[in-house]
Amino acid sequence: MKKFLFLCLILTACAAGSKRMDTDVFCSVDVGASERELKAKAGSPYSTKNLGHGEVEYEYIERVIVSDRTFEIRHYYFILKNGKVTSKKVIEKQEDHHPLLERNAYDMQTSFK
Repeated sequence: MKKFLFLCLILTACAAGSKRMDTDVFCSVDVGASERELKAKAGSPYSTKNLGHGEVEYEYIERVIVSDRTFEIRHYYFILKNGKVTSKKVIEKQEDHHPLLERNAYDMQTSFK
């Protein structure tokens, strides 16, 4: 019985999945969409910020990973007023230091005695 319950729990977790913000999802959310539509497509935001005057900023973050390292980070922002998306923007930031891309073949093959 315990094995059956464990299997059901695993299958439920896998079936539920998690929504992730990316460029396709960002483009699919139109200005004028409701908060419910935004969350249905993108899931819960990474953070929210009250901007005053009834405006709320939703922030989503996407990390682009290359060889187990963060290569690029994209911040997706949605401004909502009265429960509707009024504007949106993306800010992309590339990591300044890419050690995997800076090494040359000589450095990788050299050994010291």
